[in-house]
Amino acid sequence: MMCVRVFVLLLCSLFVQGKRLFAVKRECFLEVRGVDSLARNEKCAVVTGVVYDTRGEAIVGVNIIEKGTMNGVTTDRGGKFSLEVDLHGTLIVSFVGYRTQIIPIKGRADLVITLEHDYILLDDVIVTALGLKKKESALSYAAIQVNKDEFVRVKDPNMIVALMGKIAGMQVNRSSSGMGGSVKVVMRGGRSVAGNNQPLYVIDGVPMLNESSEQPYTVIGGTADAGNRDAGDGISNLNPEDIESVSVLKGAPAAALYGTQAANGVILITTKKGSIGKQEVSFTSSMAFDKAMMLPKLQNHYGVSDEIESWGERESITTGTPIPSFFRTGVTAIHSLSFMTGNERVQTYFSYANTTGKGILENHKLSKHNINLRETTTFYEGRLKIDGNVNLLSQHVKNRPVPGGFYMNPLVGLYRFPRGMDITEYRKHFEIWDEERHLNVQNWHAPTEDFEQNPYWIQERITSRDQRIRAILSLSLSLKITTRFSLQVRGNVDYVNDKFRQKYCASTAPALAGNNGRYIDSGNEQVQTYGDVIGTYKRKLNDFSLDVSLGASMNRKKVNELRYDSKTASLKFANVFNIANINMNTSAYISEQIDAIREMQSLFVTAQLGFRDYLFLDVSARNDWSSTLAYTSRESRGFFYPSIGFSWLMNRVLKLPEQVTSGKVRAAWSKVGNDIPLYITNPVAHVLAGGGIQVSDAAPFEEMKPEMSLSMEVGTEWKFFGSRLHLDFTYYQIHTKNQFFKLPAKDGDEYA
Repeated sequence: MMCVRVFVLLLCSLFVQGKRLFAVKRECFLEVRGVDSLARNEKCAVVTGVVYDTRGEAIVGVNIIEKGTMNGVTTDRGGKFSLEVDLHGTLIVSFVGYRTQIIPIKGRADLVITLEHDYILLDDVIVTALGLKKKESALSYAAIQVNKDEFVRVKDPNMIVALMGKIAGMQVNRSSSGMGGSVKVVMRGGRSVAGNNQPLYVIDGVPMLNESSEQPYTVIGGTADAGNRDAGDGISNLNPEDIESVSVLKGAPAAALYGTQAANGVILITTKKGSIGKQEVSFTSSMAFDKAMMLPKLQNHYGVSDEIESWGERESITTGTPIPSFFRTGVTAIHSLSFMTGNERVQTYFSYANTTGKGILENHKLSKHNINLRETTTFYEGRLKIDGNVNLLSQHVKNRPVPGGFYMNPLVGLYRFPRGMDITEYRKHFEIWDEERHLNVQNWHAPTEDFEQNPYWIQERITSRDQRIRAILSLSLSLKITTRFSLQVRGNVDYVNDKFRQKYCASTAPALAGNNGRYIDSGNEQVQTYGDVIGTYKRKLNDFSLDVSLGASMNRKKVNELRYDSKTASLKFANVFNIANINMNTSAYISEQIDAIREMQSLFVTAQLGFRDYLFLDVSARNDWSSTLAYTSRESRGFFYPSIGFSWLMNRVLKLPEQVTSGKVRAAWSKVGNDIPLYITNPVAHVLAGGGIQVSDAAPFEEMKPEMSLSMEVGTEWKFFGSRLHLDFTYYQIHTKNQFFKLPAKDGDEYA
């Protein structure tokens, strides 16, 4: 009883002390902030008011914030508000679709505020080339903006998969290498024979590095026939939770400002950043399950034959199919935590995402970590804005499946396994002891000299490990010099480091490995440095509006690569996997690129002339100087390409039926160039494994010209029933000339 009484007395004491402490804090707060204490220090007041639009109607939900603080309210149903503020403070009044107002209080206690419509905000705004924002209705070319919800509704380790089947004229194909694999995106068909026809990916106005260090291209596949390896792409490294919106510029006229990099279209990615007066912590978790969707149907009427390539006598097959049990249910889990805060001066966004998964094939695993930090700050009454972003990635992939081919594909042996035989023996004992060699070798019903191998051997004894470290650092400074002229300077460094290790145990098919096995040790480092400066001038004069941007950019990419591959030269000692065990003879494969630099320097200009907000004329021009054309004639070193477009908003001129919300016709023409690969205009020799020297038999192409694509498109866009129904039709033609080809020489080498 005594203990209870002491406990009650202690609670009462804490309560009294707490009230005193709260009173002291409240008094201090009132002294500093002047809230509810006009009589005490005469530095604060309760300001009330109402917010109307230009038609005199009250606006609900308007943000009223005291400048330089987090002190704010929103208007009620009648547009009214009440806020305790400093007598000499300033209010910031903002609402979506209306122009923000900054109102000094100057001792006033009752305010009537009228907000004007911001017609640019009322119209859908889309991010276009170079990160410039324009009204969607004023564009003279086909473009579409995808909301962030599309990327988080059903998450995938490669975020661009979310666009599959959502945009007309754009094909999105996933690689069969599973998690961490690349995605092929083609807009309006392939144009270049030599290139990969992939679009340019741009993050917050800055081009990103999206090249893969290795892609499959033959039956055996990959570099030095290493088995159809897919090294993944760059776009899969992004966290879908960091995406705010994506704009897809499908046609060449839309991408002309990015020049040769955007000859195959542009995908513009806008990332999230902190918001003024908003604090938010978000955690999302998703899990996806993968199963083999379509399995082949096997015949059950003809059994085993003496020959591998034919069926035996007709009989009733009673053995089950081994195919379903070969696959498992894949699981991919993505967990993401984000934090957002900001005031008038500084806005912060931070996120962390963890992705783990296992594929539908045994031993295939993925682990990925993303960290993103973005800081935005303003100075001098908002005239100077600095935006910095750091994006870090660490990714590990074990035993990535091959996307095709024969020898490295376990499905070949699985699907061709003779009917009537039981595969259990080859699954449990995929390797057997070889008394002569004193090691385990592959066990299979057919000779491994053929292109078919034991699928379970491939999974257990041909292993690989991919590691990628990536860092993207960007900084942007925007200075509003006058109300009409602004200047923007941006810089970006994109760093990718890939390491790849692959082990082939002894008795792997001779087409892939030597007698003692094969070992590959590869490192690839790419650094892209980008910078640009853009000046923008906007002016409206009576019925005309003018928007002009002039700028220059530099894009520099450096590659360092070193690859050791024993290939069929075999290893000195069986199944000992390190570089020192490689027989360094001419049958081995050693590849080296040291400071392979490719640089593009550019000047560009774009202008839009508008008349009464329903007629628009777009003109742009760009000139590129590419280092890959450095040894050609002076006329070819720099290449120029222009574009011109026209759009007419009929609903703002003609009286259309009530069901028609808007109607537009547009037309555009453009010319876009594309440079050539490295070392074509200036061939170089290189040292082979074992000390030999290979001299290129290709003559320098001093008259080489860049590829050129001439594109024309016309289209119309219509919205009906309050924009509930949207119709978009585009007709286009693309002609590409001066294409680049590589043809095999007589001795098996390649020349251009």
